[in-house]
Amino acid sequence: MYELYQAPSIYAHMLNAILLFISVILIYMNYSTISRLAASEKVKLVLLFSLAIGIHGLSHLGLEYVYKFNPLKPSHN
Repeated sequence: MYELYQAPSIYAHMLNAILLFISVILIYMNYSTISRLAASEKVKLVLLFSLAIGIHGLSHLGLEYVYKFNPLKPSHN
């Protein structure tokens, strides 16, 4: 398990998660501004957020495959 934290990919994954969390907070704090955007701009934001979540999901897949790391499964060490 400790070798997982020696891999740069886990730190990239954690940073991605932190940035996604910050983006959710910023969206919440600026919802009134976002709600007034044109429909095409809202679509662009949704697509961008979809890409970010998809990339984060692929990172999970890589961590599960390479390091057998699944944060939803309790470890039985």
